[in-house]
Amino acid sequence: MKLKTRYKMFYGIGNLGYSVVSQTITNFFMFFGTSVLRVPGSLVGLAIALATVCDAISDPIVGYMSDNKKLGTFGFRNGYMLIGVLGITAINILVWSVPVSYPLWLKVVWILFTLVLNEVFCSLFATPYGALSGDIVFDYNDRTVIQIYKTIFFILGMMLPSLLLNLFLPNTAQYPQGQLNPVGYRNMAIFSSVIVFVSGLICVFGTLKISKQNKVADSSGEFSLKDIFREFGECMKNKHQRTVVLGYSMSMISAAILTSVGLHFFTYCLGCSSSQITILLSTLLVGMVISQPVWYKLSLLDDKKPALLIGLLVAISGIIVVMVTYLFRFRLGDISFYIMVVSIFIIGFGVGTLYSLPASMYLDVGEYLQKEGKNNGATFQSFLTFTYNISNAISLLVVGVLLDVIKFDPNLPVQTRPTQTGIAIVLFVGVLVSLIGSFLIFAKYKLKKKNFDK
Repeated sequence: MKLKTRYKMFYGIGNLGYSVVSQTITNFFMFFGTSVLRVPGSLVGLAIALATVCDAISDPIVGYMSDNKKLGTFGFRNGYMLIGVLGITAINILVWSVPVSYPLWLKVVWILFTLVLNEVFCSLFATPYGALSGDIVFDYNDRTVIQIYKTIFFILGMMLPSLLLNLFLPNTAQYPQGQLNPVGYRNMAIFSSVIVFVSGLICVFGTLKISKQNKVADSSGEFSLKDIFREFGECMKNKHQRTVVLGYSMSMISAAILTSVGLHFFTYCLGCSSSQITILLSTLLVGMVISQPVWYKLSLLDDKKPALLIGLLVAISGIIVVMVTYLFRFRLGDISFYIMVVSIFIIGFGVGTLYSLPASMYLDVGEYLQKEGKNNGATFQSFLTFTYNISNAISLLVVGVLLDVIKFDPNLPVQTRPTQTGIAIVLFVGVLVSLIGSFLIFAKYKLKKKNFDK
């Protein structure tokens, strides 16, 4: 039985606020920490990595709790989601309120403490939220549809930071490059916290009725880290689950590198203004949104894996064009920016498949394993986010260290030519290796629609 559209909308909108907050941090915090707060890149990268590791550790714990312990009338999922929404709303503002005048050690402590708290509350929302789709959708193709709803709201949330960048960080006489204004980031955080609060409440209460149809029984067993580790080991032994987990985690490294170094690249390598950066980021996200029905239709024609692999190839081709354009930017002159816009649209169109099909495939694997008697949706979901967060933590730490290695200096409005080249190399090599690796892993995925036909 297919899920009614209104429940798909209520479910999907929960990703809007969560996306705004998480993507603002992902897109801008490395730049904010290094260029605005003037904290060394290795320390910012270490803080982000440690917070991401805390997120990864908390995911399986929250998943286990969500599978086994109801929170009163809110059931197994929605109560945890509500706590997450309220926590993210408050902590997000603190993340961006670090006083620039504080000594270095205090800024680092503030950054680490607030980022860790934010990640814990993100786990409380995101892990039960991801499992909820598996609880309420039972059709093979409908699992892709609900992921598309979720993805569209997620991408809309990704778009907002780019628009907010132009709104709250305009170029002024005091800050000719508006993205260096510390007050603008705090105001942007207040606005995004309002969005996460409203959209989160709509999701929690809009899906409450149907989420109660979840048949998981309240467990009387004790919480056990040993059981979580055992189940994670079983997860990685299963070839279907392992392929999706590793393929998705590898692909998301490209997103982590692109968002953490992208603003440095646009600002210092291309000399873009905040309005030009907004155009480029918006173009990327528009491509991701427009691509969703295309990948869905293609998955209906030739199943999910082929559509995913084609999307990865499209994204890889777009990255190569951007790289070539950058290398010949002086010969191309002003036209290079317009080539960048088109190329970034192509990248967005390709990577759009990564925000819907892998999640749908992961739900398929869960359904496939459930036939073998397993029913642990949130714990199962947490293994995907755990592996993804660990890989992100490592990649962000490496990026932070590499910014120091290439001698990035936040005190310089114009970086040296070797530093600019270093930023470009980190961006292009990291993204290409990630996407190619993801393609090779996903190529091994074996489940098809016929495996679910009765």
